[in-house]
Amino acid sequence: MRAGAAGELQRAAGELSLPLVARDGDGQVVGALLGVPSGTIVSGLARLPGGRRYIPLSMLTYAKIKAVAVSEDARRRGIGAALLARCMQVYGLFGEFDTQRPLGPYCRRQGFTVLRPGQGIDVGTLLTGMPLHLGAGPGLTFFHGWRPQDR
Repeated sequence: MRAGAAGELQRAAGELSLPLVARDGDGQVVGALLGVPSGTIVSGLARLPGGRRYIPLSMLTYAKIKAVAVSEDARRRGIGAALLARCMQVYGLFGEFDTQRPLGPYCRRQGFTVLRPGQGIDVGTLLTGMPLHLGAGPGLTFFHGWRPQDR
């Protein structure tokens, strides 16, 4: 928080990133997830009048899922779901996937809202009282889910 308040945003983002690892009974890594504070939200807030003061709060509130991976032999055992659920205990999450990949049903089963292409959500009004929209780029599908207390 001190780094964010001091304007050291890259350091704050690194310190607030959430790498999670799942291991099997033998200690072998079978899954991993990386959630990071959103650069899109930070840059959007920086452009809003008075928005810079909300940047540290945004870094504690929202994270983008940068990667989720589960080893092939460990799939269909709930490891990915457990990693996502744990990350969602800390952050409101969002991400995107290639629209050609059939990941929508999986995301919905994990409690995420999957938007149609071109749709977005407003994350700024909650933080600042001013709209700040997030969505996926061309060829991508956007999804989001908030911590249970935020719903």
